[in-house]
Parts: sequence; C-alpha cells; structure tokens
Amino acid sequence: MIKVRVPATSANMGAGFDSLGVALSLYNTVTVEEISDGIVIENRHTKEYIPTGENNLIYRAMKIVFDKTGYRTKGIKIIQDSEIPMTRGLGSSSACIVAGMLAANVLSGRKLSYAGILNLAADMEGHPDNVAPALYGGFCAAVKSEGKTLAKSVKLEKPIVFEVMIPDFYVSTKKSRVTLPDKVSHKDAAYNAGHAALFSLALATGDFEKLKVAVKDKLHQPYRAAYIDNMKETFDESYKNGAYAVWLSGSGPTIVAMCSPENKEFSNNMNAYFNINGHKRTCRRLTIDNVGAIVQVY
Repeated sequence: MIKVRVPATSANMGAGFDSLGVALSLYNTVTVEEISDGIVIENRHTKEYIPTGENNLIYRAMKIVFDKTGYRTKGIKIIQDSEIPMTRGLGSSSACIVAGMLAANVLSGRKLSYAGILNLAADMEGHPDNVAPALYGGFCAAVKSEGKTLAKSVKLEKPIVFEVMIPDFYVSTKKSRVTLPDKVSHKDAAYNAGHAALFSLALATGDFEKLKVAVKDKLHQPYRAAYIDNMKETFDESYKNGAYAVWLSGSGPTIVAMCSPENKEFSNNMNAYFNINGHKRTCRRLTIDNVGAIVQVY
C-alpha cells in the first residue's frame, strides 16, 4: 500500500503567469494499492463529484507513468481524502496528477526521477506553475523549454501567512483562459517580466514591503476580472486590512492575500466584510508547505 500526501498550490502569484507558484497547507491524501482485477475508486470527505472509472484524474496520471515505464497491473484501488476545494484555483487537479504519478512510480519500481515526474505532470496539466510546488513544496519558479520542464524551489523561512479567500462558486480554467488575448504588447510583456523578477527576489529574501508593487500584473488578471465577482473590491479591502500582496489564485476564483503572522484579525475582518456586502467568500489562514509531496510505503 502506498500513501501520498500532496499540498494545495496557488499559482501565477500576480505577475508570474504560468511560472510562479507556492505550496500551501491544505492536502490531498491518496492511498493506492494493487488488487486482483479492475478499478476501485473511493472518495472520502470531498463534496464534489469524483469520477470512479478510467476517467478519474488520479488513475489517468498513474496510467501515464505505467505506459512510460512499461509496467502492467491487473487492478488498482484508489482512496482519495482531499481538503483541497475543486475548481477554485488551488491546484486540486495538480495534486491529483502528482499523487497518481508518484504512487505509480513506486509501483513500477521507482524508474522515474522527480524531474521526470515533473515533466510528465506539467505535460498533463498543460503548465508547470501548480505541479512544481505540489511536488517540491515551497515557492517555485518553473518553465517549459524545448520539451522539458525545469523548476527551482525555495523554502521560505521568514514568517508569512496566506489568507485564502475561497468563494462558493467556480470558474473553469478552460473558460478563464478563453478570456486571455492571443497577443500582448511588448510594453505589457516587459512590465510583467520585471514585476515577476522583483516579486521572486523580494519574496525569497523576505523584503515583503516591495510585494505590493511587485505583484501587479497586466497579462491575465485584468482580463479575468470580468468573471470573478467583486475581485477589485476584495483586492482593495485586503490591502486596507494590511496585506503585503494580493492576487488571483491560478485562474481563480479564489483570491490569496499574503500577510504578516502578526496580522491576526485579517480573516475575521474579511469574513465580516464579505457577510456585510453579500460576497460569497470565506477567508481562512494557511501557511506555506516547504516539504511538498510525501510518499509512504506500507
């Protein structure tokens, strides 16, 4: 029996479109074992519908590794116990993909390195900014170049918390990407490149006061705002309540604010604001996961 625990992730982080991500302290725990025949998939504590056949995302990820390594199995049992809300921009699909691939790699004799798994996971997901922190933990920069995915993870040691504002509605990544333009100006591209670089260095060195400027983006958030209820108002209120930086998590609709641990009233203040104004969001405090995916074999 193999148990894999994979953290939630928040990607893009403002200016780092499709390249920056961070692992957070919500988890999908997946248990896998071989059985004599068929596919058995059980879901625990997840309210959303989970496919229980060959179209299950964890199983599909496992099959990619089996096909890559030439491993054959008669049957698989998968038990998923996930805290990560689905289709909310917190890396639920990346957690499933990474969990499935890591479990399949163990079953097939650990033939793939983590770099190999990262490459397969990024190809399956379509972009690397969620799968990299899900696998490695910490704050990650990742790129796809010449058919390969490269990533670098930094473990953030200075005190920081992530206030995650999760709505009770969702926006599909596919729909959200349709809103993005096929082309952007050279000026906007340069703007994001500079801001993403400053964001990365400021976060890695603990220079949090620069994050409010460094997080600004012109490639995706302005276009996605039309599909995210009260996005600008939530950003503004978060800064009023002392956030260092605020961004749309992935393609949304979750919004993340990075704060000092000393800012103990942020969640209460934001939840009160949402209730008073009828905004269907709930704010909760998370911390960074500097470990990433954990694999245990029984």
